[in-house]
Amino acid sequence: MVYRELAKLHQLYDGYRQRVHLAGGEWLLLQEAGKLYLIGNRCPHRGAPLHNASLVGECSLRCPQHGLLFDLRTGLAQGCPDRLPYLPLVYEGNGVGVYLPG
Repeated sequence: MVYRELAKLHQLYDGYRQRVHLAGGEWLLLQEAGKLYLIGNRCPHRGAPLHNASLVGECSLRCPQHGLLFDLRTGLAQGCPDRLPYLPLVYEGNGVGVYLPG
């Protein structure tokens, strides 16, 4: 496994969003309510990009195309079997990143 740093900890704040290309796809690194998430940047329901999606409450993201809500903690959509893909984050030194197959 190979570590890839995505951001420095001092760069992060609530509302932070960064699109990242990893593992053949586009991901979204975001921080909300003090928690950091790395999720797929496309709605699995209709493929809309999520980097401009609105936050609902502290941990739900609303798809800008059709309004489907996703729980950032689980990736599950409300009222639909779709789920956002996510990757586990790793904190190393003063950065945060992911381990990818090498």
